[in-house]
Amino acid sequence: MSEPDARVEMAVLVIDDDPAVLRSIAHFLADRGHRVSQAQSGPAGLEILERDPIDMVITDVKMPGMDGFEVLREVRRISPGTEVIMVTAFGDIENAVRAMREGAFDFFPKPIKMQDLHAALQRTVRFQALRREKDRYRERLDRLGTEARQRYGLSAITGKSPTIQKVRDLIEQVCQTDATSVLVCGETGTGKELVARAIHYESVRTGGPFVAVDCSAIPDSLVESEFYGHVKGAFTDARQHRQGHFVQADGGTLFLDEIGDMDMAAQAKLLRTLEERRIRPVGGSKEIPVDVRVVSATNRDLPEAVSRGAFREDLYYRLNAFTIQIPALRERPEDILPLAEHFLQRYVREMRKPVGEFTPEAASLLEAHPFPGNVRELRNLVERAVILSQTDRVTPDNLEFDRSLHHTYLQHLISKVQTPDLNLAAIEKAVIRQALLRCGGNQVHAAELLGISRDALRRRMALYGLMNPE
Repeated sequence: MSEPDARVEMAVLVIDDDPAVLRSIAHFLADRGHRVSQAQSGPAGLEILERDPIDMVITDVKMPGMDGFEVLREVRRISPGTEVIMVTAFGDIENAVRAMREGAFDFFPKPIKMQDLHAALQRTVRFQALRREKDRYRERLDRLGTEARQRYGLSAITGKSPTIQKVRDLIEQVCQTDATSVLVCGETGTGKELVARAIHYESVRTGGPFVAVDCSAIPDSLVESEFYGHVKGAFTDARQHRQGHFVQADGGTLFLDEIGDMDMAAQAKLLRTLEERRIRPVGGSKEIPVDVRVVSATNRDLPEAVSRGAFREDLYYRLNAFTIQIPALRERPEDILPLAEHFLQRYVREMRKPVGEFTPEAASLLEAHPFPGNVRELRNLVERAVILSQTDRVTPDNLEFDRSLHHTYLQHLISKVQTPDLNLAAIEKAVIRQALLRCGGNQVHAAELLGISRDALRRRMALYGLMNPE
């Protein structure tokens, strides 16, 4: 940032009960381009301050009625951005220290050396410019923080089902602490990172960093360097010092996605870090304290992984201090349309397209779809629909369901089927029945879910006697 021009005009108020001193200071400052107001008493000066914007008050300390320290306190109350210089013929160390402690910008004894006073005004110009710059940065950070909370806080956890309300309640509860480890469980696409971000932005750590790490994407050979950093020369190609994820997240939240994919050696190091709250970079000789809340996420059955020796039991219990289970979207179908409308508003705003709503037919299709890809599949579906829409509404023709996910849903249906044996016809009949029940008997929607044509569905229904399913 360039240094501000010291010749910038300032609005200066001079308060002194000695008319000669008052005129002398006022004329000196006016000759140097400043706008000067004068008052021979504290109350008269404060009346001017109440009425006019003032950058600097220069006040005598010894005055009848209201002294300079009373003026200083009133200036701080009336106009906190106005600086105060105090002047006295009885200047001593005690008054100077008191003036600075009470918030004066500077202190001068009489007789005043005018060049010193002018230098003080120049410092004030620079100081106020820096303070304005700081205020702008603070306002920008506050605005970004508000936007982040709106996008990632509790308001981003959309839905009206009891299960998603329970998730919101759990987030609120754990946000009352700032260090408790949290384990977020749920299928792929359910919004585990969104929950982790809500925990961060709704807690006292909101001003700190949020660092997300995909544990499944880090090669085993680089895990230690990625998490703990390294010093220059620690290994081949370590040409400079590098901070690891724990240091990057210091004071904030470290989100470990797919924690179940971390290898056993890395698990041991992670456990030690969580217990000691200290890390040592690769090749380093000193340990570094870190203040991090760890939020982990997995779509795996960690207790089952513990039982077969694929995940450390002690680490599991360390991560599992507080658990949040996110339900699959098919388990809360009443949330499908609120979520779809939420995504519709987002993408309409981003793409600036005049798409206002879903047609009843499109909404019906959305409600009937099982969304094996969960909220992520719904979000992508709505984004494509907004791109494809040529009218002010999303129609069924705009909804391009991901056929590659049908086998996932079929596996889910088959897992719900109870048959006495592995007879293929019996399994197919049970799956078709499940699909029809899921769609309220609507054959078009059931065929869509099963990935077959309506005619093919009707042939199978006739074959299995399901034309009027219960």
